[in-house]
Amino acid sequence: MNHLEKFDTFIVNNKRAAGLIAAGAVGYVALKALSKAACLFKKFVLPGYNLIERYGKGSYAAVTACTEGIGKGFVLELAKRGFNLVMFVRNVEKAQALVEEIKKTINDKIDVKIVQIDFLKVNQPGVVQAAIKQVEDIDISLLVNNAGMSITNKLSIETFTEEEISNMIVFNIYTQVLFTYYLLPKLRNRGKKSGIINLSSIATVISMGGFHVYTSTKTFNDYFSKSMGEEYKGFIDVMSLKPGFVDTPQVQQVKEKKLCITPQECANAALNNLGRYEETYGHYKHMYYAFLTQNFQDVIKNNIRKMCQAQREKKQISQ
Repeated sequence: MNHLEKFDTFIVNNKRAAGLIAAGAVGYVALKALSKAACLFKKFVLPGYNLIERYGKGSYAAVTACTEGIGKGFVLELAKRGFNLVMFVRNVEKAQALVEEIKKTINDKIDVKIVQIDFLKVNQPGVVQAAIKQVEDIDISLLVNNAGMSITNKLSIETFTEEEISNMIVFNIYTQVLFTYYLLPKLRNRGKKSGIINLSSIATVISMGGFHVYTSTKTFNDYFSKSMGEEYKGFIDVMSLKPGFVDTPQVQQVKEKKLCITPQECANAALNNLGRYEETYGHYKHMYYAFLTQNFQDVIKNNIRKMCQAQREKKQISQ
């Protein structure tokens, strides 16, 4: 008797049990479908929280590395939502120009504090602490850990310099951890709910060659965010943001931009999800991009592997 015949015999002899198993399977599938539908409803139909009401009128949102790209998108969207701002930046002149733009186009009454910091030196003792000290008397209710870097013209790790690897680890990991560490007491002891958005990346969806250091740092960001969210649940809304391509200087070489969004679209989608989710891709285009990445990962991995090999061969020829 083969396996199919054995199965038929079991069904005939155990009709009630088979019926219960079938009903359970149908119920499970239906529950999963309803859960997915509810999730999509919350993301695309329900409006996001009124964050200035949730975190407190007159409070400040602090954003790291925010004179361009996603950070600038967050600053503009937060200004629209009524937050005062703390801008941690390297280039003060760019920050001042951005403040003028905000006051002319969004809110001329907004209060903005600019704090200069070299993000490549945050691993040196006292650097972040000194920056935070400059705003110690300000009611910061929301921290956006935006600072991060990638090197887009290199894939194979053999083409990187030691300095480039070190800079990426410092910029992407130390900055996020230390700004969170030094601002946590302020966020936790306000007497109102607070929020933290940590920038990760859609690159964490799959492991692939070519993004060894960058993806590893972004995976750290994602797990750091989720762990913080578990520890401070009920007090601080902590969310990991994992965007795909955003129209910033870092992705200028990307030719296909159908799934690329603007920095403000990225920030707006993230802010609409804050308080509801521990992680998000943000914009619907990036949710779709994550789906494609997960389901066509073999094709993506093979293409990246070939590109890495070509870079290694090019380096060997030039030596």
